[in-house]
Amino acid sequence: MDKNTIKSTINKLLKVIDEQTFSNLINVIDLDKYVKKLTAYKFLQLLIISQLNETKSLTAMSKQLKDKEELHVQLAFDAISTSQLSRKLGDLSPELFEKIFHYLVLSIQANMKTSPIIRDIGRLHVIDSTTMSMSLSQYPWATFRKTKAGVRLHLRVVVTDEVVLPDKGIILPARHADHTQMTELIDIDSDSIHLFDRGYVDYKKFDELCLHDVRFITRLKKNAKMDVLSEQVPKADSPIIQDQEVFLGSMENGTQMEHPVRLIQTHDGQGNKVILVTNCFDLSAEEIGDLYRYRWKIETFFKWMKQHLTFKTFYGKSENAVYNQIWVALITYCLQVLLQQQVHHEGPLLEMKQTLQSLLFNEFDVFLRALFRQPTRSSKGRRKLNWEEEFRNIEHQFEEGVVSHLDDLTYDPLFN
Repeated sequence: MDKNTIKSTINKLLKVIDEQTFSNLINVIDLDKYVKKLTAYKFLQLLIISQLNETKSLTAMSKQLKDKEELHVQLAFDAISTSQLSRKLGDLSPELFEKIFHYLVLSIQANMKTSPIIRDIGRLHVIDSTTMSMSLSQYPWATFRKTKAGVRLHLRVVVTDEVVLPDKGIILPARHADHTQMTELIDIDSDSIHLFDRGYVDYKKFDELCLHDVRFITRLKKNAKMDVLSEQVPKADSPIIQDQEVFLGSMENGTQMEHPVRLIQTHDGQGNKVILVTNCFDLSAEEIGDLYRYRWKIETFFKWMKQHLTFKTFYGKSENAVYNQIWVALITYCLQVLLQQQVHHEGPLLEMKQTLQSLLFNEFDVFLRALFRQPTRSSKGRRKLNWEEEFRNIEHQFEEGVVSHLDDLTYDPLFN
């Protein structure tokens, strides 16, 4: 590699997972035995570059590699067929890319600020899932309805004021319900609050969380059975409608919880009634309502991934190919967050991504200058005309006798 290649933006982006780190993390003997060009590490680089460029197919990926000199230099070969890419994507185990993802998560968390969102609540973990629908005829292994196929990413994210970071993920065919993955996504950690929606309601799991002092906030289904133990009267100016201590479930059908929880009724941003249940008795009802509103952070994360990375359309038809692509999309997101931390960029992550997309193979100094470039002009934009002020000016001119110009048909007092 020449001097400019070593200092390129792509190498700065990938520095945290250089080839030696990659080999140490995956720890697979003879992974690339008999491979001449497309090693696992070079393939990972190519997939990350394709994610940043939002490349839609392996055919397009093969064409870009053939046409772009900078890719030849980066990967040390100048062509690879679509069929070779397809075989590689299907042959590699998703566990390899999952290990890389977890390594990047730990790297980011080591640099994260720990300023609390509300008081000293520790970390706020938000849990949810998103489903990628697919053709049943093309992906029969992912059948989850009579006419549909799909995979579901069950995800836990860490939410702070600075960043939304994917923290733990499970990829499965969409037939697996959300609540079946709670055990994997919730750690026995009393220093965190776990926030999730109604799809994860499970009274037995709630009892287990209470037993281990794991705090949670979730939304309760409207038809839930309960016994009320006590009730707090909300403040007159509070958005809280109701604050009760209850036993969820029913004694008659054997579903009643062993531990009491707190039921809070409030309103969402659209004025709709929301019923929350939590075992956080140390926070005010208003604080719990405010925390639940952070659940939208994971929805915007999923939306960002689907809009700005290749996350919905898949390169291959096999289970390995689909799962590998999702893991690489999460890896690409984490690499951008990590670079944003390293350069202390406080703007939107999309701005970072767009600059990377344009200057990925340029020197890193060029990338930094572009990312932090100040506007060359301070335009105030298209300003609205202040009609009242203009009218007062014309009225003042008339009173002062300065009216000759008003007889000129070519003069417009509002634009001259």
